[in-house]
Amino acid sequence: MGLTNMNDNRPILITGKTGTGKSTKAKGYFTDEVKIIYANDIEFDLGSHPKSAGIIIEDVHYKPQTDIIMNIIRTYRGQLVLTSINEKSVPKQIKDMCKIKRAGSLNHLQNEIKYLAPNSEPPFSYEKDTYSLVAEYMKNSDRDLVVKLLLYNKPADTQIMSWLNENMHPNKLLFVDGVVKRRWSQRYFYEMLAYIHAGNSYDRISMPKRGTYSKIPSLSRRLGVKNPSVLRQLCMDSTIAEHFKKKLNNAECRLLQIGEKKKKGRKKKTDPIRIEQKRIGDYL
Repeated sequence: MGLTNMNDNRPILITGKTGTGKSTKAKGYFTDEVKIIYANDIEFDLGSHPKSAGIIIEDVHYKPQTDIIMNIIRTYRGQLVLTSINEKSVPKQIKDMCKIKRAGSLNHLQNEIKYLAPNSEPPFSYEKDTYSLVAEYMKNSDRDLVVKLLLYNKPADTQIMSWLNENMHPNKLLFVDGVVKRRWSQRYFYEMLAYIHAGNSYDRISMPKRGTYSKIPSLSRRLGVKNPSVLRQLCMDSTIAEHFKKKLNNAECRLLQIGEKKKKGRKKKTDPIRIEQKRIGDYL
């Protein structure tokens, strides 16, 4: 295909996260009605579509039909605008054919909403991960909201208690942990848990630490020793220790204090090669 058949108007790729006004900005390039299609499902007759109408291809980041889109870019002579939530998900051959523009930021969109509806509340999601849920629990003074968050997310009782134990005094958790948990209903547990703390705590959130455990019992089972407490005594015998080394790696050997395995020497390129000299009898 020659250069004379190429599209005169270079396509525009608008990128931005969800809610930043990509589609609104794309429609702003057109004065008349525009054809909107989606990158993963393109079914329309390009030959019958007028040049003056224009085309918007939405969501080029999600399973785009690359061959069809490239054909539209090469043959359509009207204005073509594509949208994507990011630039890296767009196929390179499509991206190289486009002028890239950014959509507005989420802050800009929220400012516009606040200007149009000054009494509106900012968006709030009840779905929280464990860290965000604990942060709301510790800092938010609206305890009714904290109850709703706990009831919506329903964190495991052992998990939420281990997190809270790292961030508040254990005495506050004694009644809920010892009396309420798994004896009263789950709803009572979350409600009691929410109201034992008043919020307004702005300390850094601490994550629970993983407990340490001894590897001796697992090593005992592997070595065929029924009682782990006598394993170290057996390792004091040099013969038994050498037998254990065959089944262990160096880190496990150091843990049992029986020394590391002897490393087998590797041959170097500079090592002399020994060639056995044949005798006359070998040729007979």
